[in-house]
Amino acid sequence: MEDLFLKALPLLHELKRHDWQAYFVGGAVRDTYMNRPVGDVDIATDAPPEEIESIFPKTIDVGKEHGTIIVLFDGESYEVTTFRAELEYEDFRRPSGVQFIKSLKEDLKRRDLTINAMAMDAEGRLIDYFGGRQHIKEKLIETVGDPAERFHEDALRMLRALRFMSQLEFTLSQSTKKAICENGHLLAHISTERKTVEFEKLLKGNAAGQALKAVAETGLYTELPGLAHKKERILTAGGFPFFKLEKRADVWAAFIFMMSIGTAEAHDFLKAWKLPGKVIKQAAQVAGRIDQQWDVLAMYEAGEETLISACAIQMLKDDQAVDERRLAEVRKAYQALPIKSLKDLAVTGGDLLRVREKPPGKWVADDLKRIERAVLNGELANQKKAIEEWLDSCNQI
Repeated sequence: MEDLFLKALPLLHELKRHDWQAYFVGGAVRDTYMNRPVGDVDIATDAPPEEIESIFPKTIDVGKEHGTIIVLFDGESYEVTTFRAELEYEDFRRPSGVQFIKSLKEDLKRRDLTINAMAMDAEGRLIDYFGGRQHIKEKLIETVGDPAERFHEDALRMLRALRFMSQLEFTLSQSTKKAICENGHLLAHISTERKTVEFEKLLKGNAAGQALKAVAETGLYTELPGLAHKKERILTAGGFPFFKLEKRADVWAAFIFMMSIGTAEAHDFLKAWKLPGKVIKQAAQVAGRIDQQWDVLAMYEAGEETLISACAIQMLKDDQAVDERRLAEVRKAYQALPIKSLKDLAVTGGDLLRVREKPPGKWVADDLKRIERAVLNGELANQKKAIEEWLDSCNQI
């Protein structure tokens, strides 16, 4: 049993000591079976939320009406949820309510995919009612029960299925793919924010290319922001290894570049995904610099962060690998620039006003720009006296 489970094991023992059932459930069970890194450990029990609160001294109510309590134990937080059956779903997004139950099987039955519907007991035994273990062996994404019914309950499950396809390098079962093709329009009922979370995880998966192909083939792309009528571009974008990028803004920069979304429309496209303003700005800047011819002026205008990101994406696009030595050379070339911004100039607008004895005007910005370019091109030393003499020789004083 993984160390993370061993650390949480006392919670299961404590619940069982009070005569309640308790099991590890969810993605952690799946990942430990697959020998993948385990994230958060979740626990399911037939103990009602009030009992969970009474058993453990430190708890946080994060959704008692839905059966979920956070238990704080040994410096960690664990989500402990009461077995439940969900009542009729509303708007293809959420149940109208839940009913607390006693059956682990019935609790697992409401989950989306078979690989996410396994449990593990305190002895480390895997409990698998719906064939998740077999589907892992077959590398297959399959819903628990009828896929159309699962997708009608929560339409986001269609995008989640493709996200897991990307992350786990699995394929869709024929029944699941068929149901997505037939029910993809239901994704219109899901908030953009929820779609964005799943789509970003999809892009970061090792098999994003196959998942994007499925997005195109199932027609799901028509319900994603800004992707309607871009089927062929989506297929093209699938050839890029997004998983090799660390920064969120870089992933989106690479995506809009591969989608041939120009600088003029990039901002609106990214805004449609409800991304933070900072991410939108960075992604648009980087995307606009990919395939840039890098002279000193281009490096200066881009700035170091944008320069390095754009070069890395260009390398991945061309070579499918990032050459760290080449990136180091690019960074060194940037660091060698005589100035990194106007603030680095040895003169200011105030200095020009004093020297020229003229009222403020556009000429100040124009002169600073000329000085900036001359310094960058090595035509002028970044020294106050040298700059004043240069201006004098240019008859600009």
